[in-house]
Amino acid sequence: MILLSLATYYNYAINLIMSHLARVALIAVLSLAFVLSAEPGRGRVAIADARLPPEDQPSPTASPYPTVPVVPPTPTPVRVPISARVPILMYHYISTPPPGADRYRIDLSVTPQDFERQLQHLASNGYTTISLYELYAHLTLGRSLPPRPVVLTFDDGYRDHYEHAFPLLKKYGMRGTFFITTDFINFGNPNHLTWEMVKEMSAAGMDIESHARTHRDLRNRDFQFLVWEILGPIEQITAHTGKRPRFFCYPSGRYDQAVIRMLRSVQTWAAVTTEHGATHTLANAITWRRLRVHGRATLEQFAKMLASAGGT
Repeated sequence: MILLSLATYYNYAINLIMSHLARVALIAVLSLAFVLSAEPGRGRVAIADARLPPEDQPSPTASPYPTVPVVPPTPTPVRVPISARVPILMYHYISTPPPGADRYRIDLSVTPQDFERQLQHLASNGYTTISLYELYAHLTLGRSLPPRPVVLTFDDGYRDHYEHAFPLLKKYGMRGTFFITTDFINFGNPNHLTWEMVKEMSAAGMDIESHARTHRDLRNRDFQFLVWEILGPIEQITAHTGKRPRFFCYPSGRYDQAVIRMLRSVQTWAAVTTEHGATHTLANAITWRRLRVHGRATLEQFAKMLASAGGT
């Protein structure tokens, strides 16, 4: 009895499975026949009219071919020059010497009339005034300079720099670098600039750089003295102009290795001396030479000095 029941159940299961498979096969055959016989335009979907969902549609601008990445051309390396031959002119007073002036004051004084003639000579002979920043960028980054560059520097921060040099530089569209001694300003020396004058000159595009705090000889000094004389003026000029000075002028052209180490430690880019010369490199940036403009020099002598210095 039990064996009969098992056989009956087995036959029932087999018939059920077979009928299910038959239905699946029938549905598959009918579906294929429906697709193959379908025609576009009669309310039925043909194979050719099948569409992907909108989110899977290819972009209308997509290329059917793989894109090749565009490699930008390699820039031509900038040639950094080994040296530059640029006259850095050194001025002191731009005023007429007072009666009874000694020979030093006379030699350091260029009258406003002579100074204007010199600027006219520069303008009419194709010279362009540049800054020490531009000269430094030329030697470090290879940035180009105009055909006949010249740097105009003014030492000590005399009041006549504001009264005479500054207006004439603006008149001829030229640029100047003014090395100021900050304590002469701090203590209100009437022969020197004020901080208001310095701010105005800086805002007008003139470069204000350091000539130490007191103009004393920096040689054979201890560390604290050099910090006082070198770092202090950098902080004061930055506070008054908003521009951090990067260049230094040695008082009376005097320096030693301790001064040079201090300048480098406070990230001074270059320093100028009173020694004669016009060829500049990065290797000698801490002792760049200049051309002194003498008070009694004629315009012809001035022109000859420039011509002998040459260009870059």
